[in-house]
Amino acid sequence: MTAIPRELRVSRAAVWIHFAILGTGTSTWAARLPALKATLHLSDGRLGLALFAAPCGSVLTLVLSGRLTDRFGAVRVLRVAGLMVPVALVTIGFARNLATLMLTLMLYGAVGGLLDVSMNACGARIEAAYGRPILSSLHGGYSIAGLLGAGAGGIFAALSVGPLPDFAIMAAILAVSACLTGRLVVLPPIVPRVVAPGEEEHGAARSVALVMIILGVLALCGQLGEGAANDWSAVYLHVDLGATPGVAAAGLAAFSVTMAVGRVAGDRLAQRFGQVPLVRVSGLVAGIGLGGALLVHSAPVAIAGFALLGFGLAALFPQVVSAVARLDPERAGHNIGRISAVSYLGLLGGPVVIGGVASGIGLRDALLIPAALAFLAALLAGAMRPADAESRDAERKRIRSARV
Repeated sequence: MTAIPRELRVSRAAVWIHFAILGTGTSTWAARLPALKATLHLSDGRLGLALFAAPCGSVLTLVLSGRLTDRFGAVRVLRVAGLMVPVALVTIGFARNLATLMLTLMLYGAVGGLLDVSMNACGARIEAAYGRPILSSLHGGYSIAGLLGAGAGGIFAALSVGPLPDFAIMAAILAVSACLTGRLVVLPPIVPRVVAPGEEEHGAARSVALVMIILGVLALCGQLGEGAANDWSAVYLHVDLGATPGVAAAGLAAFSVTMAVGRVAGDRLAQRFGQVPLVRVSGLVAGIGLGGALLVHSAPVAIAGFALLGFGLAALFPQVVSAVARLDPERAGHNIGRISAVSYLGLLGGPVVIGGVASGIGLRDALLIPAALAFLAALLAGAMRPADAESRDAERKRIRSARV
């Protein structure tokens, strides 16, 4: 096996830190929502309205973030966004009413989207130079840091520390981390996609467009399932199955932990079994796990089902990003931004759709939607594979030439 240059390994670690910065920042303010709700005297409905602001900010700016990443360079954008996220986190603590809370959350969502696209673009370039999967472990940094950030928020809450001091302390740590690691990210040169012999350019462009659509559907399937687990797992366990609030919260905890584990393990699984088989099996695990659990009226079984959903969905989005970046390396930022925008729509709109359907047929049956979409993801996984043998050979040559 070819030795990985030290500079590339350092760059990978620095990008991992930026995934962790975004995960920590997001979980920090999310963990203090009860305190913000009480301080601002918000009803459940008004808080729910405020929470739409962050993903809306991301969706509105993700495509622009992709263009900025391609124009100014992924590293430069990552360095700027890595510092903007902690600043945006602090502004949330200054919110004094619903309007300012929505404004600050939208700002956080916008700069978070900028960091999201740039760090994924950096990760995809480093992955190409490595010649083996690494993006899943980078996303694992986001998940692990999210769990740690939520835990830190719980500690601050237990110590009766207000949201603003909490956010300021965490932001200072994140800003220092961004300053120290941003300068360590050095990317290898872009190697253009190789068109296989006999494959005309206009035909290749049509093929890329079709694959982009399919990959967008794949991303939507995964993120809708994640949004469903985040917003509806505890409600289903508590209201439909009669679990206590503590037990009901275990559904989301199980989902979050298994997603983190799945992302840490995802690179090794993709390298050993291949990207397409991994996504196919992952979709089946998620679909069978959640779908089967919904057929059994039992809280422990439901918790296990959400755990399998998390493990199954863990590999999906990182593999989609990897496939998107390979399609057109020179426009990776733009394409990652488009896919991320679609995924955020799933994360944002999925819970709303499930809520609307649940009002008509019940929550249990509505939760079969993410289970069905997981099966659809398994069926669409073949879109990640190069179209033919010659294309696969060309792709392997491109990856080998990208090594530094």
